Amino acid sequence: MKAPTILALATCLLAGCDGGHNGGRVAVSQIGERQDQAAIVGATNESLVRLDREGQVIPGAAARWAILDDGLDYIFRIDDAAGVPAPAVARRLRESLRRHRRDPDFAALGSVESIEAVTGTVVEMRLSAPQPDLLPLLARSEFAVGGMTVFKAARPKAGLVLLDPRPSDEAPAPVLLRTERAGRAVARFQTGESELVMGGTFNDLPVARAARPDRKLLRFDPATGLFGFAIRNAGLPATVRTALSLAIDRDRIIAGIGAPNHAKATTIAGSTLEPALAERRAAGLALLRGQTAHIRVAMPPGPGARLLFAFAAQDWAKVGISAEAVDLQARNADLALVDRVAPPATLALLACASSAGCDPRDRLALINPPFIPIGTPVRWSLVAPSLNLFTENGLAAHPLDQLRSHR
Repeated sequence: MKAPTILALATCLLAGCDGGHNGGRVAVSQIGERQDQAAIVGATNESLVRLDREGQVIPGAAARWAILDDGLDYIFRIDDAAGVPAPAVARRLRESLRRHRRDPDFAALGSVESIEAVTGTVVEMRLSAPQPDLLPLLARSEFAVGGMTVFKAARPKAGLVLLDPRPSDEAPAPVLLRTERAGRAVARFQTGESELVMGGTFNDLPVARAARPDRKLLRFDPATGLFGFAIRNAGLPATVRTALSLAIDRDRIIAGIGAPNHAKATTIAGSTLEPALAERRAAGLALLRGQTAHIRVAMPPGPGARLLFAFAAQDWAKVGISAEAVDLQARNADLALVDRVAPPATLALLACASSAGCDPRDRLALINPPFIPIGTPVRWSLVAPSLNLFTENGLAAHPLDQLRSHR
């Protein structure tokens, strides 16, 4: 598309006019403080594989793949239409692995031993140990390899990105993507200026609730992942860590967050079984033997986080542990809140990598990582009735090229 055409389309979108595919553009607000580069990269750069609107793995730059040698050997056949040769794909994947080697979100990729181009169209990835949920991680925008995608990006105005579809018989609607704070995103949706708000978490759910949207428009993903406290201080005594977990009233926290079908978790695997609260707190007091402790808890700013910390601090005080909230990046924290969506088979690795003194390469450490679970992650969206193909899923994946507006 020529530059004047992009400019004309951008002007039309900013003016709010309709027309074009499916009645015009789809205006989307992504909740965040800064422009969401992941959403832009994901829409304009191909990964080996992708996630569809149901959170299922589908072909990306790789037209097909095979998993051999009991899960230790992955063979990817690169699609000719992707426009990127296998050697370039392998090189970019190796670079991405190096760049994210210390990122807890990708601890499960630590078992990748080599990535090589076997031919001009085939990439082989060798693992040291099987990893059942490898493919959903490779679908992340951090592992984009380039190539032809549905969208081209233009920036008609600061803070906005216009995702313009390449011409085809099944081209989606153009998407006008904003990244903005939850309050502005919810207000824009309520006034009809956008059809979708994405990226909501437990932390900004009170903002959405305050606007009192129609219950049918506020949608929740049945997300898998971690929601709880990682142990940031490796020197924190095991008795204190255990007492902290025993004292938490998970039922009250889950009820306070108020997300439908949101389940508490007493283990990383998602168990909901635990003794009665009074019994647990008595056990915590017995462990501490009358000693007191003071902990620093790294928390993000936001109304949901303030409520969560208030509940947890009250609970911990019942066993003689006082707490103060510190910045999420504080280096002197004893605990840190972790709120991550991740595939089920990677959760122990993620919990271990998020905690101090836990080595994800140690299989014994993965049996019981130093992590205090609370529940499952909360992910919410505001979805206009016109987006009738929007689908909730366990990985909270909502590809922008699979939105369809029927107005």
